Amino acid sequence: MVPLDEWLAVRGDQYATLLDMQREHICRTVTERLKHAFPTLCYDPSRPDATEFQQMVYERTPHRFHRLIQVVLRLQSISVIEREYRWGWPVLQRYRVEQVHLISHIRWYFEAARKFAPLARSDRRPFAQLEARIIQIVQSITQTTIDAISGNGLQGSLGFAT
Repeated sequence: MVPLDEWLAVRGDQYATLLDMQREHICRTVTERLKHAFPTLCYDPSRPDATEFQQMVYERTPHRFHRLIQVVLRLQSISVIEREYRWGWPVLQRYRVEQVHLISHIRWYFEAARKFAPLARSDRRPFAQLEARIIQIVQSITQTTIDAISGNGLQGSLGFAT
């Protein structure tokens, strides 16, 4: 078994290229899953552009995550994911995005990646470790705020100390 850091250093750039070649297939698949599983996600009827905004979210979210994965694979740094979600989580909550939405999105992205950019047998375990690590990061970041909202944590609902 190859450690994740070693796999990223040796195979990250190659797999990033393969994923990028399949970007549209992967992102389209994730977009469709988001639309069907979460039909009210980011829909705000008080917005004059409610439907257009929601469609933009469905379409752009997988592309943004794809770019993050590209950075992780090419620069061999998972810390990019942590910084992005730590920064973005307070903003996402304003649009009623929940932990389940983020984790589902991550799982669906990795599922589509495996389908459209098949891994060599030796790459499967490290890629699964990458997925698990990203989910763990998101759970940690979002759980901190969930605990705070419930009154069990030290941070306020926007992630700042109270």
